[in-house]
Amino acid sequence: TWGTPTVAQVGGQTQILVNGWHHTGAYDFATGKEIWRHDGGGDIPTPTPVVGEGLAYFTSAHGRFRPMQAVRLEAKGDITADDVGETNEFIAWSHARKGNYMQTPILVGDLLFGCVDHGVLTCFDARTGEIHFEERLRAGGDGFTASPVADGRHLFFPSEQGDIYVVPVSREFAIVSTNAMNETVMSSPALSSGRMFIRTRGHLVAVGMKE
Repeated sequence: TWGTPTVAQVGGQTQILVNGWHHTGAYDFATGKEIWRHDGGGDIPTPTPVVGEGLAYFTSAHGRFRPMQAVRLEAKGDITADDVGETNEFIAWSHARKGNYMQTPILVGDLLFGCVDHGVLTCFDARTGEIHFEERLRAGGDGFTASPVADGRHLFFPSEQGDIYVVPVSREFAIVSTNAMNETVMSSPALSSGRMFIRTRGHLVAVGMKE
C-alpha cells in the first residue's frame, strides 16, 4: 500500500485504519490485533482513510475495482460484502466504480468530495452516499494527483499542469476561479495563517487568502 494510515478513537480505543493491498482494515494500536477487515478493492491503494460522521471512508482505483465506501467505526470481524458496491451491517454505503486512484477524498461538514485522476469531481452525502453531482473540473486533459484542501468555504484542487481549481463547498457544482501556477504541481497545498502554500516543480509559492 502507498496510503498513509489514519488514527481514530473508537469507544476509548485507539485504532489504526489501513487502506491495504487487496483489503482494508482496522487494528488495535496497543496490541496490533486486527479489529476488522474488508477484502476487495484496488491493488495499489494510495488514498488515506478519512474519518467523520461516525464513519471511515476508504477508496482506491487501480485494478479491476475502484470502490468508494463508508465503514462504520464500530465494525468488528470480517465485514466483506457479498459483492463490490453492496452494503451490510457495517458498510454504511458503497459505490463500486467511484473511487480515487491518487487523491485522498476530503470531508467538509456532511459532504465528501472525491476527484479522480482525469478530473471528474464527485460530491457525496457523507452519511448516505447519495451523489449530489459528478462534474469534470476541466474539459481538457489535465491530470490530478495532489489531494485537495479546504478553508471551510472553498475547495482547492491542483492539477498536474499547475492550475488550482476553486470550488465552493456546496451540493451544487461551480468553479469560482482557476489560478495558474505555470509549473507542474504534484503535491498538496497547505493552508496556514491566511495563506496557501503551493509547491510547484521549481518553486514554493505563498498565496494570500481573501478574508
